[in-house]
Amino acid sequence: MKIHILGIGGTFMAGIAIIAKQLGHEVSGSDKNLYDPMKTVLENSGIKYTEGYKTNVLDKSFDLIIVGNIMSRGMPIIEKLLRSNIKYISGPQWLYENVLFNKFVIAVSGTHGKTTTSSLVAWILKYAKLNPSYLIGGQPINFNAPAKLTNSKYFVIEADEYDTSFFDKRSKYIHYRPNILIINNIEFDHADIFDDIDSIIKNFHHLIRIIPSNGIIIFNQDDKNINKLIKKGIWSKQKSLTAKRNNTKSDWLLKKDNQKYALIKDNKKALIQTNLIGLHNYKNISLAILAAIEIKIPLSKCINAIKNFNGVKRRMELVGKKDKILIYDDFAHHPTEIESSIKSLKDSYKNKKILSICEIKSNSMISGAHRENLPRALEISNHAILIKSKLSKWTLSSKKIKVYDNYEMVLKYINDNKSKIDIILIMSNKSTKLLRDSINI
Repeated sequence: MKIHILGIGGTFMAGIAIIAKQLGHEVSGSDKNLYDPMKTVLENSGIKYTEGYKTNVLDKSFDLIIVGNIMSRGMPIIEKLLRSNIKYISGPQWLYENVLFNKFVIAVSGTHGKTTTSSLVAWILKYAKLNPSYLIGGQPINFNAPAKLTNSKYFVIEADEYDTSFFDKRSKYIHYRPNILIINNIEFDHADIFDDIDSIIKNFHHLIRIIPSNGIIIFNQDDKNINKLIKKGIWSKQKSLTAKRNNTKSDWLLKKDNQKYALIKDNKKALIQTNLIGLHNYKNISLAILAAIEIKIPLSKCINAIKNFNGVKRRMELVGKKDKILIYDDFAHHPTEIESSIKSLKDSYKNKKILSICEIKSNSMISGAHRENLPRALEISNHAILIKSKLSKWTLSSKKIKVYDNYEMVLKYINDNKSKIDIILIMSNKSTKLLRDSINI
C-alpha cells in the first residue's frame, strides 16, 4: 500500500511512518519546518518527505493518507483532500486497526513525564528480553528510533490527551484501548482544546471507562486531580504510588534514602540508581517499574535496567558548553515542568548559578493560560529570561525575569553576565537549535 502522511515531522507521526514502513508499506510524508531529532530519524529510516504542504502531492496515486492533528480545515491541501476520493484516516485510528488490536498495550498518560516514563517502560521490557514494540513521543537515547514494531505481544505507547485530528476531536489515547494504563499527573494544559481542569479530568475518565476489568491502572496517588479522577469510578485493578510516608493507603512508597530514593512495598526495598535527576524522574521511574512488575518482571531486574537507562533527547539533556558554562536542553513548557526542571538542577549542582531561558511556543503559553504561574516557576532560578512569541499578547510583570523577543538580546545578556552564570537551562516544546546556535554552543 502507498501511504502518505501529512504532518510527518511530529514525533508521533514519525513513529507511525516507521511502523507503517516496517509493515511493508511504501511510505512518504509532508511537513513544514522539520527539525531534529525527527528529521534525522526519518532520513535514517529511509522515509522520504517534502517540505511544506504542496497540494500537488495529492496528484500522485496514494492508497491512503494518514492525517496528523497539526492539519486543520482551511489548509489548501486538506480542502483538496476532502474534495477528492482518496481514503484518509487519523494516525491513532490507523495504529489501532493495523497494530494495537492484537497487542497487550501499556499506555503512559499524564500532563508531564509521558515520554520519559514510556521510554523507561520500553527499556525495562527490552532489558528483560521481552523485545517490545513501542511508539514514544521523543527520542530515547537507548533506542535508535522513537518507534519499532516487533513480534512481541507487548506494545508500549505514550498516550496523549491531545485531540486526534481535525475530523476526530477525541483524545488520541481513546484509540489505544490499553491493558495497563499509567497516569503520572493531571494538570491544566492544552488551553486550545480544554476549557478547564474539570474538562481534562472528565476526558481522562473517558479513558478509564475503556480499561477492561482485568486491566490495571497505575497512578501517582499524590496528585489531587488523579484522586478526583479515581473517585469518578474505576472498574479495573489499581496500583498506586506515593512519596508521602504518612500515606498508608498507597501500594508502594517512594522514600528518600540519603541522596537517592528507594522503592518500598511491605518488606521489599529497592534502591533506585539512575543518571536522571529530580523527584519527578524518580516518580517516573517508580511508575515504570510498577508496570513492569505487573507483567512478571522481577523488581531486581527492573532496578538493574534503570542503571543502564540513558534518558531521552531534549529531556534535561546536557548538550554542550559555552566556555565553562554547562548547557542543558529541556522540553519543559508548562510551569510545573519548568519549576521541576530548575529545582532538579539546583539539587544536583549545589551553589551553582543557573540561567533559565524559556521560549514561548506552545498554544497554552501563547494564549496566556499559564501567565500567572509562570513567574513563580522561573523566579526559582538565579537568572531568568522569557523569550516571547510574536503571537502572544499578554505581558509579564516580574523584576527578576528579563523579557526579550529576539536571540540577539539573549546572547548579549549571557555575554554581559558570564561570570555570574554556571549553567544555562533552555526550555521549549519546539526546536531549540536556532537559539543554541545563536549562543554559539
